[in-house]
Amino acid sequence: MQTKTINPYDEWLGPTMSFSGHRARFLAQVFLTLTYLAVGGELMAQERSPAPEEAAEQTAKRMAGEIYGGRFALAKTAADKTALAAEMIEAALKVQNGSADQFVLLRIARDVALGAGDAPTALAAVKELVQRFEVAAATLTAETFLAAAQQATMSGQRKAVAEAAPSVLAQLSQADEHELAIRVCEAAREAAQKAREFKLAADLSGRLPELRRMQKEFQTYREALAVMEDDPAQPGANLTAGRYLCLVKGDWQRGVPMLALGSDADLRSVALLELRGAASADAQTVIGDAWWDAAETRPGDERDLLRLRAGSWYRQAAPSVAGGLAGMKIKQRLDAISKLGREIPAASSPPATLQKSPPLAIAPFDEKAATQYQAAWAKHLNVPVLWTNTIGMRFVLIPPGEFDMEATEKETVRLLDEAKARVQKSPGGDLERLPSEAPKHRVRITRPYYAGIWEVTQAEYERVMGTNPSRLKGNPSRPVEHVSWSEAVDFCRRLGELAEEKKAGAVYRLLTEAEWEYACRAGTTTQYRSGDDEGILGQYAWWANNSAGRTQPVGQLRPNAFGLFDMWGNVWEWCADWHADDRYANSSPEDPTGPDSGSSRVLCGGSWRTTLRDYSAPRIITSAPPEERSSAWGFRVAKMTGGT
Repeated sequence: MQTKTINPYDEWLGPTMSFSGHRARFLAQVFLTLTYLAVGGELMAQERSPAPEEAAEQTAKRMAGEIYGGRFALAKTAADKTALAAEMIEAALKVQNGSADQFVLLRIARDVALGAGDAPTALAAVKELVQRFEVAAATLTAETFLAAAQQATMSGQRKAVAEAAPSVLAQLSQADEHELAIRVCEAAREAAQKAREFKLAADLSGRLPELRRMQKEFQTYREALAVMEDDPAQPGANLTAGRYLCLVKGDWQRGVPMLALGSDADLRSVALLELRGAASADAQTVIGDAWWDAAETRPGDERDLLRLRAGSWYRQAAPSVAGGLAGMKIKQRLDAISKLGREIPAASSPPATLQKSPPLAIAPFDEKAATQYQAAWAKHLNVPVLWTNTIGMRFVLIPPGEFDMEATEKETVRLLDEAKARVQKSPGGDLERLPSEAPKHRVRITRPYYAGIWEVTQAEYERVMGTNPSRLKGNPSRPVEHVSWSEAVDFCRRLGELAEEKKAGAVYRLLTEAEWEYACRAGTTTQYRSGDDEGILGQYAWWANNSAGRTQPVGQLRPNAFGLFDMWGNVWEWCADWHADDRYANSSPEDPTGPDSGSSRVLCGGSWRTTLRDYSAPRIITSAPPEERSSAWGFRVAKMTGGT
């Protein structure tokens, strides 16, 4: 394979020369390179500086030419060039970190080493570059590798190139650079053959079919994402994308929410179960069993991967159920999983059952108690109460707790009588909605979560999506509206896929209806979330009486006890649930998520045009098809805390 090396420093390097001899330093550099490639993921996690602007880079190049120009002319042999490249790397590590000088020194060192045929030193320079600067790490490493493979002329060089390939391939696969991975593998195989390392060449040949399969699967994944651009909730596309993330990439945190929207009923069911989380060993065992049962119907590698996921939950539950039949079953299954020869993924946080958890926030409670619950759970989880993401969106921690959801039958009858008295000739609106407000039942929210302290603003939406669909513009701090449920879900997905958010492991979603009502009530049991006095409603909500006929900038009125603004009014907020009139007749008392299917999605909270008649209901809820839009509809974002 022929790969042209684009070298901006040709006038300094002179003709390409090969190594003379098999030196100990060469082997030491090979070891250094392999070590770097093996821990590349950790290096990427460090803080990096942007690449310098062109003017600063050109200035640094001129300065480097003045300092090293004579050395370039004197470096006639490969050994001289290798020594010069190593010296420049050492000098780069002594100048200001993240500076244009450092960037240029490392780039020149890489090219000088390539001119000498010294692949390990060239890759060592790349190591320092990608550790310190925001460059395309996988691409730069691959290009350097391919150039080194082309210029390697001696058996020792070619063997070193081939031996470095597996770690480079792992890095490229992790970055989804599958086409580059195939090119690297082919170049490494050719180098191994020329070095007469036939076993190594055979091993590399054996990797090519798998790399091509991964390339094909990644293309299918990208096609699924393209479908989800237009229809974020499309079941088939969500299944394809979720399977790729979970079963190919091992990215369960991003993939499980897609499986929960997917067309595979079994995977959808267990994904929904996992998204609800589990604080007890019994609940963790149930989730583990669900993944295990799903695995039983799957072939080969997919079965093994689903069992490994089951093992993650079993391992959390095991210490608390040891000694009983449940413990025996878990031990038996963990033993079977261990025979797969793969490591069970570590839990993202210590099992909740092994920690002394703070008490649940059980309604009723007042603002002081709400603040105390939030502080206690933040300390327990080692997270802040107030948190800001990388684009400036602000969130507050909502502790787990219990509250009464819906209205009693007696309350519903009373409200129906009052509504009939108001609209005797035109029943509708609240008359149609009120029967679905019963029966009242106790609901437990078992896992903490972050909720956006206000509705997503027009500025935030435009920053993530590149457009502002709102009909009521004029101030970017107003809530975004005229968005469909599908667009709100897509915003959450795209927000989590931003480079810095993905790096931080952030996962965003819509609140469930139960989570929304729990966060909105914030411990209250009164008719209005602000109390029983309708006169102070305007201190908390933008509604028909005070909104001036439009949305208002977020965060101007009083927050509730959890620190959330505009939970009533301004815009209706899309929730994750499907709507059904009888959805809570047989609802789970823990983390209810509504029906598995339906024709419309839930909206909560009222809007800038909602009247007092609607606010007099025990709950403010409506529903609409997921593709419909209104200037009164927006949304609020939830973020999962670590381990939930």
